[in-house]
Amino acid sequence: MFSPRPILPAELSVLEEVKIGYTSPSISAFPIEFARRKGFFREEGLSVLIIVMRTSVIMNALLTRGIECGTPTTSLIRGAASDLPLKTVAVLTARPDYFLVVRKEIKSPRDLKGKKIGIGTFGAAADIALRIVLRQESLDPDRDVIRLQMGGGDSRFAALAAGAVEATVLNFPYNLQAEKMGFNNLLWLGERVEMPLSGLGVRDETIQKNPGQVLGLVRGLYRAVVFAKAHPEDTVQTFMDWTKIDRELATKSFELGKKSWPDNLIISDAAIRPVVEQAQTELKLKGPIALDKVRDWSFARKARNMK
Repeated sequence: MFSPRPILPAELSVLEEVKIGYTSPSISAFPIEFARRKGFFREEGLSVLIIVMRTSVIMNALLTRGIECGTPTTSLIRGAASDLPLKTVAVLTARPDYFLVVRKEIKSPRDLKGKKIGIGTFGAAADIALRIVLRQESLDPDRDVIRLQMGGGDSRFAALAAGAVEATVLNFPYNLQAEKMGFNNLLWLGERVEMPLSGLGVRDETIQKNPGQVLGLVRGLYRAVVFAKAHPEDTVQTFMDWTKIDRELATKSFELGKKSWPDNLIISDAAIRPVVEQAQTELKLKGPIALDKVRDWSFARKARNMK
């Protein structure tokens, strides 16, 4: 079991600074903040700064060396598939934290046939997960339902509340707000779908020139996930302190996180393949695309084996 140790002031001057771009304070990015607060990164010789950015800004900052790492794994994999020099080296959320929220008269996913469903954007992680679930229910996502692009969770929640759609994909806290208004949390998409929603992506250049930094980051994250799962009260309190949410929502977020954080920071090739295939279709990429082009699990394997 990992326990954080105090860091001596003299150690701070020799730490290597690493900037990580992430999209929002959420349970999917929490292992990074937890590793930072518990000192696991410092014990690897790293001073980690996490910065909130839009996904497009993260991708640009990575490529222009403005940051060392980014977390939006679906976009990282899509970019790598289209020849951007990036690799995903760890997965923090292996199951999407999205819920299919519907009007109360809808009792099963098959009842969505012919209905309007609000999504963020076509090809994004929530849309890919929704398409997989619809196909599992023998529904064609392009013909049997009407998927409408509506932007962020607040916009999709508003559309559902206003009756503009019969269903939408929401995550915390919007799905809970919708439930209080009488809507039905029909399905946690993570029950059906394994998908790399968030993780740690780096430049190929960093892997080649500074593998020690990459290993230290992954090692810190591995220790954070193990520690978080073993200490629920500490984890929930830290998540509350970070996000400023109440205990009920923090506890529910932690329970979801426990199911979604892979112990070894690795996800199956079967989960990565749909993301690559979606990128091939949308970007008209010529295949086949080897998965070694988009992910490198060697650091996660080493981190797990280190004592």
